[in-house]
Amino acid sequence: MFHFPSEIKLQENSLVEAWLEIRWKLPPSDIPQLSVDKAFPFALGIFYNYIKTEFAYREELEASKAPEGMLPYFVQYRFRKAKNSWPVLQLGPGIATVNFTCPYSWHDFKEKASYLQEALLNAYQDSNLVTQAVVLRYRNAHAYPITKKNLFEFLRNNLNTSFSLPQYIPGNITQKKNPSNVNFVISFDLEEPSGIGSIKIGTGKNREIVSEKINEQEVVVWDLEISSSDKQTPMIDDQIRFTNWLEKAHSVIHEWYFSMIEGNLFSQFNEKGK
Repeated sequence: MFHFPSEIKLQENSLVEAWLEIRWKLPPSDIPQLSVDKAFPFALGIFYNYIKTEFAYREELEASKAPEGMLPYFVQYRFRKAKNSWPVLQLGPGIATVNFTCPYSWHDFKEKASYLQEALLNAYQDSNLVTQAVVLRYRNAHAYPITKKNLFEFLRNNLNTSFSLPQYIPGNITQKKNPSNVNFVISFDLEEPSGIGSIKIGTGKNREIVSEKINEQEVVVWDLEISSSDKQTPMIDDQIRFTNWLEKAHSVIHEWYFSMIEGNLFSQFNEKGK
């Protein structure tokens, strides 16, 4: 089904963050339009006890201070091996995630995704978790002086993505013909896995603190996302279907990523790593 082999390697890559998000259905509360994860306060303690040998450092986020039911599907707690370390597990009412930056490997990511699934089942063992949505997303970025160079050329020459506008846009109302910002999404209905596959391309700035000074660098950002919802999703307690969904979603993203960087960026990433 795929053009690019699964074992293809890069010496360097554009990965900013990869994460898996799991959501489960919450019953409505007595207050209209609010949903409450009534098992969450108790499940939180069990979840932490299960993972603390690997993720002992616990962070309480601002969303945790909200009244019960006010912020469903917002992560409230973050768990790490140590302060500022990665990967990260996150938990909130109706939602859990595992997040990776670099170093990253598909083997480690899949292992921690299964670990998160096991931790959820252990924490909510007295509840019947019904999956609402599962999302796998990879965020990538590459430095490019957007305001000084032609962004369309970058998309065409480095991401194999052609984009053009009519002749008189922007016209003579500006001397700067290059766009200062781009933000668009393309989505496809998928069969394997059943769901929606999306490519999001945008622009932004990468901020780093160097010698107490903030350095800003313009970047092109592209997200590759596979999402399934309701009947399309695997049940959280079905290990085989859950793993199959994850592997199929990753295979699609793998194919799309290498389709986009084939050529210039692929060569750059391998040259930089030598």
